[in-house]
Amino acid sequence: MKNAILAGIICFAPALAFAGGHSEYGGHGTGYTVDTKTIEAASGMHLYQKTKDVWMYDNPPEGFPAAVSATCNWFMVFATGQQQPMGGAINCQAVNPNGDIGLFNGTFQPDGTVAPILIAGTGHWEALVGAKWIGKTTEDLGVSSVYTFTPAN
Repeated sequence: MKNAILAGIICFAPALAFAGGHSEYGGHGTGYTVDTKTIEAASGMHLYQKTKDVWMYDNPPEGFPAAVSATCNWFMVFATGQQQPMGGAINCQAVNPNGDIGLFNGTFQPDGTVAPILIAGTGHWEALVGAKWIGKTTEDLGVSSVYTFTPAN
């Protein structure tokens, strides 16, 4: 069950695309879990997941490819006996076919979404540093998921 929830949460990574006044840069993505590790403790569990994602933009900025690949690292904390994470963070590294690099960080939100922000970028992404998105899982397929991302600023 936790893997299914995590796969769904992981799908929010693409929300890490573009924003900062670029409200049209939303889209959808898919993520596939390639590694999972857990640390059990007396009062809960720490879960780490690594995913490989593809982000597809509905209206990519001029010069951007329509799809980008990313590697995302998810960190989640669960209280003992709980299926929903108490909180979490995500870090995604994306490289587009043009060779531009984007680095995204995000946090889990109380409503079950993930709020990523572009914290560093080269090439086309450089002008979008500070852009924020909201990611939401639309299909949870166990070790993979489908999600949408919409600009938050």
